[in-house]
Amino acid sequence: MQDWWHGLEREILDCVQARDDVTPAELALKLGMSEAGVSSLLALMVTEGKIQIRRVGPGIDRERDVA
Repeated sequence: MQDWWHGLEREILDCVQARDDVTPAELALKLGMSEAGVSSLLALMVTEGKIQIRRVGPGIDRERDVA
């Protein structure tokens, strides 16, 4: 594992452990990354069993119908 990834992963884990409930947007702000970038990293960490996703809420565009 590359050093930059290990440091980034450690920052994410520290944040999650400190707050227990943190959003990708909050992590993105803290890490200076895009929310999409953080979401991608979180998905990778989920597949490795390092974190778990416990809740999902409605998107910003609540007016759109989902078929």
